[in-house]
Amino acid sequence: MDVFLHGVELNCTFVKKDMRAGKIIIVDDNETVLKTLRLILSREFKTLLTVQVPTLLPALLREDDVDVVLLDMNFGTGKQTGGEGLFWLDRIREHNYPPEVVLITAFGDIELAVASLKKGAADFIVKPWDNEKLVHTVAAAWEKRQERTMRPASQVAYENERERSVSGETNMVKHFIEFFLKKYAVAYGKPFPSLDREVQDQLVSQLLMGNIQVVEQSIERAMLLNNSIQWTIDHFLFDESDPVSLPSLTLEDIEKQFIRTVLTEKKGNLTLAAQQLHITRQTLYNKLKKYNL
Repeated sequence: MDVFLHGVELNCTFVKKDMRAGKIIIVDDNETVLKTLRLILSREFKTLLTVQVPTLLPALLREDDVDVVLLDMNFGTGKQTGGEGLFWLDRIREHNYPPEVVLITAFGDIELAVASLKKGAADFIVKPWDNEKLVHTVAAAWEKRQERTMRPASQVAYENERERSVSGETNMVKHFIEFFLKKYAVAYGKPFPSLDREVQDQLVSQLLMGNIQVVEQSIERAMLLNNSIQWTIDHFLFDESDPVSLPSLTLEDIEKQFIRTVLTEKKGNLTLAAQQLHITRQTLYNKLKKYNL
């Protein structure tokens, strides 16, 4: 049953025993996106509110009972700077007991989304998202919020400040890993797998050390050799015979390599590459100039 109140749509779902007793607000000016997210997340959380304008957030957060805000980074036709998302992230974080914030972004805004992690966002998802990954990301933010309710306020304040200094490279490389997973899942007709923490840490470490080819080959080999939907470190064989230490990659290095990889896959077709990266052709052209590709 859906109830509309002053531009806010409250999704009242019949409660299942295994649903999380969380309150989630979804903020996006695209009604289709709102309906899709509501459909996916209403199976996991008891209370969902969907809002098309972020100006309603101060009133909705007044009671400090919201666990997670899923927030788009752009609102209004033609506005693609991501500035509004960062502005409202700051306003949310000003609350004495703020909810966790997950940003919704496109590939072209990933640099801004990464910057949002330093401002206190829990995570971000990239359009078009994988449904399982979406649920996992929001659930992780909800669990983080639940943990904070059990800790002293002074400890929470210290941890929030420490998290603002976390480097964005880790989240960027996770999206690179997802790219390879989707690429080879489609190529070999396999299910899209989820990775346990040990696997994620190993792959992230390899990417940050510059071993991009090792990561891609390891993912392709694992995809070929098993049909599991839950990968552990036992599904991987990393070649550690070469002791050469490559220079660590920056966020820009990773984005540059990501674009180069997609361009190679699409045989230099800018239109197809832009579609794969979920950015406009002009944005891709600008990045090609930026990285001298």
